[in-house]
Amino acid sequence: MKKWISLLVIAIVVIALSVGGILGAREFYFKEKESDDDMKTAENGDNVKIHYTGMLKDERVYNGWRVFDTSYEKIPEIKDPKFTMTYNSERERGDPFNFTLGQGDVIEGWDENVKGMEEGESRVFEVPPEKGYGKKSDELIFEVNKTETVAVYQTIDRETFQNDYGQPATNMVVEDKFWGWEKVVISVEQDTVQVRNDPDVGDVYNAYSEEGWTSEVLSIDSNANGGEGLIEVQHELNKPTVVDSERLGDHEQRFEGIPNLKQRNGQTANGEGIAMNDEGKIVIDFNDEVTGTTLVFRVEVVSIVKGE
Repeated sequence: MKKWISLLVIAIVVIALSVGGILGAREFYFKEKESDDDMKTAENGDNVKIHYTGMLKDERVYNGWRVFDTSYEKIPEIKDPKFTMTYNSERERGDPFNFTLGQGDVIEGWDENVKGMEEGESRVFEVPPEKGYGKKSDELIFEVNKTETVAVYQTIDRETFQNDYGQPATNMVVEDKFWGWEKVVISVEQDTVQVRNDPDVGDVYNAYSEEGWTSEVLSIDSNANGGEGLIEVQHELNKPTVVDSERLGDHEQRFEGIPNLKQRNGQTANGEGIAMNDEGKIVIDFNDEVTGTTLVFRVEVVSIVKGE
C-alpha cells in the first residue's frame, strides 16, 4: 500500500513539473514574442529621433578623420575628438535630432541607412557625395598668387572713403581697412580722395587671416607704373587656415557675394573658406567641407514614432 502511495506521489510531482515546464516555456515564448512585436523598426513616414556624429577626411587639410558635426554634448566612444576647421562649436548640443524618415528631410544616405534600424540600435555607415551633400563647385575655388602687387598711390571714391575712414582731410593718416598699414591722404577733391599707401619694406601683416597667413612687404617703388608706384607683397601660408569672404571682399571684388553663390550651389549661406598651399599657389576653397567627399556617420536611434 505504501508502495502505491509513493508511486502516486512521484507521478503527481512529475506531472506538476511537466505542466510547470510547459507553462514556463509558453510564458517565455509569448514574452519573447511580445517583445519582438513591441520592438519598433524605422520605416518611411516614421518620426525618428537620433543622436549622430559625422566625420570626414580631407587629406589636403587634415591628417586623419575629423568630426564635422554631432548632436551629442559629449561624444561617446571618442576620448579626444578632433574637429574640422569649420566645426560650429557655439551651437547648442545634447538633444537628439528629429526628422521624418523617407520624406527628404535629410540627405539620401541617412534615409537609406536609418531605415530598418530599431530603437536603441547604433550603426556606423558611409555616405558617398552623391547621396550626401554633392560635388564641390569649381565656382567656389579661388587661386591667390604668392606674390601680389599693390599701387602706392590710389584714388578712392569720396563716399567710400567717408564710409570707411570718416571725413577726409589733407595729410590725414588712416589705417588701411584690409592690409593694416598706414594710408596718407594727399589730396581731397569733390568726388575723390587720393591716398598714398605707406608701409615699410620688411613689414609683415595678417591681412587675409588673423593667423596662419602672413604677408610681407618685399619692395616699394614709388615711380613704377607711370608714377602710380608699386608695392610688392609676399604671401606665406604656414598651415591651412579659415578665411572670411567678407574680409577678402573688401580687398578684391571677386570675393564678394560668396554666401549667395554658395546658396545657388545648394550649400550653406556662410562665407567661410579654407586656404591651403597647392603647387606654388594658395588655393581658397569656399565649398562646405562636407561636399565632394565620403562621410562616415555613427547613428543611434533614440525613439521611433510610427507614422499614420
